[in-house]
Amino acid sequence: MLSVGALSLGYLIINVAAKSLGRSTNVSGDVCSSLFGSSSILMLKNSDVIISVVMSVIVILAYVLLYNRIFAITFDETFAFATGTNAELYNLIIAVITAIVIVLAMNLVGALLISALIVFPSLSAMRVFKSFKAVIICSAIISVSCAVLGLLASIIAGTPVGSTIVAADIVVFAIFWIIGLATKKTS
Repeated sequence: MLSVGALSLGYLIINVAAKSLGRSTNVSGDVCSSLFGSSSILMLKNSDVIISVVMSVIVILAYVLLYNRIFAITFDETFAFATGTNAELYNLIIAVITAIVIVLAMNLVGALLISALIVFPSLSAMRVFKSFKAVIICSAIISVSCAVLGLLASIIAGTPVGSTIVAADIVVFAIFWIIGLATKKTS
């Protein structure tokens, strides 16, 4: 995960350096644009936005309605199966939800940065919180906050959107890591 973050920061630094030299690195359709989502989030069509909103609502509803079973499968699949939960079905649901999120994110931030956007918020939340529900809620808040901060910073600084969002995630991870260390020392 740190390697994707490092790639993202490297691409962001190269982009800023090129811009300061008066050169452009965001050529439409180039490989970096596909991998790092240089500006695609700012150029979405109305249909893309509608599809993203609808699919996001479906994912949130599925998660809220199936929370207990998803928790059981995630925490202890064998026990969940022993209590009569159809573990294979809920593993499939989790896989489909993850696939939907990845497909939506590919259009928004680029293919390479998706893993960082999925993993960094939960890693950050796990540094401070120990309960499953607290980690889920905190990671959702971190995801949205970093996306908004990264998007705004990208617009203001003229940097690639995906890389800037991942940079915000890395900063938040560092802050939560320090908070986690501080709370361990006091307890």
